Amino acid sequence: MAFRIDSSIIAWPLMGALLSAPAMALDWRLGIGGHDYYVDEADSHTLGAGVSIALTHLTEREIKLTGELNIFVDHDVDELDPDHIPVWFSSYYSAGGDLFSLSQHSRLFWDVSLGGKRNTVSSVEKQVRLFPALGYGYQREGFQADVKLGGGYYFLEIDDDVPRMRGYDREDFQNKTGAYTLAAATQFALGKDFELSLAAQQWHDGSDWLENQLEARLSYDADHWSSKSQLIFSVKYNEYNLDPYARVPVDSPDYLPILPWNKDLFVRVYFDMPWG
Repeated sequence: MAFRIDSSIIAWPLMGALLSAPAMALDWRLGIGGHDYYVDEADSHTLGAGVSIALTHLTEREIKLTGELNIFVDHDVDELDPDHIPVWFSSYYSAGGDLFSLSQHSRLFWDVSLGGKRNTVSSVEKQVRLFPALGYGYQREGFQADVKLGGGYYFLEIDDDVPRMRGYDREDFQNKTGAYTLAAATQFALGKDFELSLAAQQWHDGSDWLENQLEARLSYDADHWSSKSQLIFSVKYNEYNLDPYARVPVDSPDYLPILPWNKDLFVRVYFDMPWG
């Protein structure tokens, strides 16, 4: 099922709600660090630096609003895409809250998320994922686990340079479809100063998977360096299904994928601190 949607319809109201909240009610944070964008099928490491701006707000009705914008600058030496501009972006917005409590430690919740990225070194030109979801959460001191199921809109556009060299035309570069997603996440304390977060998510169009994502994040409480600050090491793995872009049957001897790789690994170390 294919249809069009303008992601700004969701992004701007979410950001507007955040920015219209009283300034003291907003929790602004700034992240600064370095990264390695690894594409193993090309044995390519792309080092770089980035900055992130994030904010959260809890409304009077206990709806949590979040927004995050990341800007990265790459030192692109491998030139997987020969015309790649080495600046790329990712963003994430969400709104969510509890439906009702099942017990002292468990609850049912809802959320609506809008996330994506643009112009990565691995040839993702544009990605949009818009998904309302329902979930179950369990929380105790030092431990939290969530699982959720959602349905919405998935869009992935491949940058044109490498596909053109492989015989693809502009009308082949986009996959936009209705989809559903299943996600699970957990986080737990490791002693006094460390916290480990693990997450897994898949997007599926009803007939085949679209994308798999795994993420791990280790946070160190750096409060003794700077109040309410953290040093964070994160690893995010993405695997993309390239079959929807195929111009001929994928079992044909003439089939050539739109890209010579279908996964990437983003490793990041950054310092996260209050801002403003």
